[in-house]
Amino acid sequence: MKTLTAFLLFFVSNFCVAQQGWINIDLEETAYVYATNKTCLKKTGQPLNGKYAVRFNRYQTNYETFLNGLKNGEFKVFRNKKLAEKGAYQNNLREGEWLYYNEDGSIRRRSRYENGLQEGLETDYDHGRIEKTATFSKNHLDGWQLRYSSSEPNEPFEKSLYAKGQKVKFIRYKNINNLKFIISDSLVYDDHKQLILKKSFVNDSLLLQYKISYNVVIKDAYQINTTKIEIADGYNSNIAYLLPERDEYETEMRMHELLNYKFAYDTAVKKPCLLVSNLTRNHFYTTTFYRLYPAENLQSVIYHKGGDDILPGWYYRDVNR
Repeated sequence: MKTLTAFLLFFVSNFCVAQQGWINIDLEETAYVYATNKTCLKKTGQPLNGKYAVRFNRYQTNYETFLNGLKNGEFKVFRNKKLAEKGAYQNNLREGEWLYYNEDGSIRRRSRYENGLQEGLETDYDHGRIEKTATFSKNHLDGWQLRYSSSEPNEPFEKSLYAKGQKVKFIRYKNINNLKFIISDSLVYDDHKQLILKKSFVNDSLLLQYKISYNVVIKDAYQINTTKIEIADGYNSNIAYLLPERDEYETEMRMHELLNYKFAYDTAVKKPCLLVSNLTRNHFYTTTFYRLYPAENLQSVIYHKGGDDILPGWYYRDVNR
């Protein structure tokens, strides 16, 4: 009887020690079953139970805790034998604080999760200095996202306001010759989440306004659907550009150029201004857009890169004639 009791104590003791260790396994030995969301052994189909050191490749090993095939408990990722990230799972969903590390061991990012969705404040660090913060709600940016200056600690460089994942305000801070400027964009979207209005301010003064219309029809030899961008500023009132949508990529590139401006100011009068970017893109062989003036004079504008008898440059054609 004493012998049997001693054997049972020895077995239970060794079993507990084994459970405290990590079971080494290669990723190829496991299979994820989508129907049940469980991770199982390929050979037997049995769900994983316990602590596993899952070897992804020669550089990365994940330390994961499973309960009946579901991730439950601590989770760590080691890359090149250094801790890269750690957190916890509850029924396969991320839960609580997650930390991400640089190779030197310093924290790179700090995030929080609830029921698998990112919630609350996320902070990015640059070797101890806060580089960026963002606020999340149910996995979407919601609230202010701040970027800090690399030269002036704790001084914001730019910040964005998000509502349900959509950027609605963008602010930049500039300090030039001890003159401080605040440049801000206000953004409005339609029901399809397409940008339809952008207002750009410097120190609360409205300097540029963009109005965007989609699926505008023009006729130039044949009917063309375009995106229309009307720009109003202090120098060129109500000039509009109509971008043909036959090439979606080029249209997006031109829209990006028109919606982004350069900041300049006159040192003598300290008067800031916003300059709309030029549409010239030298890496296009040819590009076409349409320009509409207040007098409804529609021009087809073609840029040729040059070659043979064609000189490089912009060529204008009055569509109304």
